[in-house]
Amino acid sequence: MRAIWILMACIISFQIVAQKTGEADYPYLGIKFTIPSGWKGAESGEGFVMASDTKPGLVFMTPHQVKNLDELKNEAESGLQQEGISLRKTSPFDEVGKNGIGAEFTGLIQGQSAKAYIASVINPLGSGVTIVAATTQELYSQEYKNLALAIAMSLKFSDPVEPPVTQEWREALKGARLTYLKSNYSSGASYNGYSTYSGYSSHNEIMLCPNGNFTYNGNNSMAIDTGGASASGGGKTNGQGAWSITANAQGIPVLNLTFNNGEIYTYRLSYENQKTYLNGERYFRVYDARCN
Repeated sequence: MRAIWILMACIISFQIVAQKTGEADYPYLGIKFTIPSGWKGAESGEGFVMASDTKPGLVFMTPHQVKNLDELKNEAESGLQQEGISLRKTSPFDEVGKNGIGAEFTGLIQGQSAKAYIASVINPLGSGVTIVAATTQELYSQEYKNLALAIAMSLKFSDPVEPPVTQEWREALKGARLTYLKSNYSSGASYNGYSTYSGYSSHNEIMLCPNGNFTYNGNNSMAIDTGGASASGGGKTNGQGAWSITANAQGIPVLNLTFNNGEIYTYRLSYENQKTYLNGERYFRVYDARCN
């Protein structure tokens, strides 16, 4: 649920240009659902947003990979405390069908009072779905709970349809080492005989082994000197886990890195002018015998 609210914070004041009504079908996810009467929807990033011409607030839907109700409950109980977002569960859990839960959440999003009903449903065939029906605390009513529950109960799951491009990427990335390099250095004016400068560098490496395992190494650093004071910092991210290639709702191939600690990184894949891109950033691709 954490990623959901980060996205909600970005779109809570955004007037979407919604186009879809009726049944929405995403065969690459194996998910169908019905957009309620009086609401219209459109894709937004990795999710789906619905708005009404007459009702305040938004409904946001996003896929999740949780397969256990207890895990869903644990995430909900922990609430969310991040920059600009403070939300906590304020009602007991409701059962949503045989494989889902729901509850009310109250707090602040970007300084604005907010209240929502969140329903999460597990899909035994693939990606589950979380539905967030949110508005201000003053305007919230039972209607938003009913809205989220109606969408949840309209969900139909089937085996996802895999586009051919995902298998192509799966074969192309076996044994690949993907490397991202970026740096910037700029010098400024001199003060009292001291030069000023600022710079940063980023180096990420992903090793994708044919057996489905990966290793990840990231190194980021920055430095700044103002002529009278200086500062530097940086961080490293290392980990191992399992990698997979899937497709998102639009059929775009996605590289998933599931770390052994449960953290998941996802990257949209593309190939242009004989260059490999992850989330729009150029990665150098070579094949490394260390994985074989």
